[in-house]
Amino acid sequence: MGLSASKKIATGLKHCTLWKADRSPGCRAVMMALDAMNLSITEVDINIDKGEHRTPEMLALNPLQTLPVLKDRELVLCDSHAICAYLAGRYCDSGRLLPKDPGGRSITDQHMHYNSGVLYPRFRAAAYPILYENCNFLMPQQIQDIECAYCDLECMLVGKSWFGGSWATLSDIIFASTISTLNILVPVDKYKFPRLSGWLYRVSEELFYVTANRKGLCEFSRRIDCGCVKDDKEFKCPRTSMRRRTLAADS
Repeated sequence: MGLSASKKIATGLKHCTLWKADRSPGCRAVMMALDAMNLSITEVDINIDKGEHRTPEMLALNPLQTLPVLKDRELVLCDSHAICAYLAGRYCDSGRLLPKDPGGRSITDQHMHYNSGVLYPRFRAAAYPILYENCNFLMPQQIQDIECAYCDLECMLVGKSWFGGSWATLSDIIFASTISTLNILVPVDKYKFPRLSGWLYRVSEELFYVTANRKGLCEFSRRIDCGCVKDDKEFKCPRTSMRRRTLAADS
């Protein structure tokens, strides 16, 4: 899906702006959704370490001080799941990413609820002390909780190559952003979780993953390992999603 999408002319949405930080799984989920749909919007990089998500401009958009933030004309959305579903529902007519039938849509919603209610909280509990509190290790309970989630995901993949069914859907994009990040903290054991490990390899070969997830994943890994702060020289904003994809393809 991702490879074929890259050969089409991107749809430019000049009235849409995305404020994001590449190391955030939620931001990368939105970027992958944009790339899978071949949509191009204005993207603004926010330096979390310098508190740019707390400026008066950003607080006016999102008092919760979280990223990503999407503005489409007068509509402002501040949750990655809501943003991905909105973009797919409004700007993707094929129904491949977000099924149009109620049953298929409910399965996607179920996966997004699992990500927001189980996976992401476990990621946050494990990663935030390392990112922001000078902690250097995971607690045994955090590792156990993450591996329990891996077990759930392994069960969800019984009889399927993709979480959404026969091809990569929004379910896979949402999960890919969080699971690939968790994999840095607690690697997915290919012997204990063969289906999940195989899925992670397949999704990592999708073009939307290459262009929208790998760079931020490397940044997160560096931050976890050495606490390095992103160089201001890397910030070139605003730029379009198409420009970001071109830079990713050239790197």
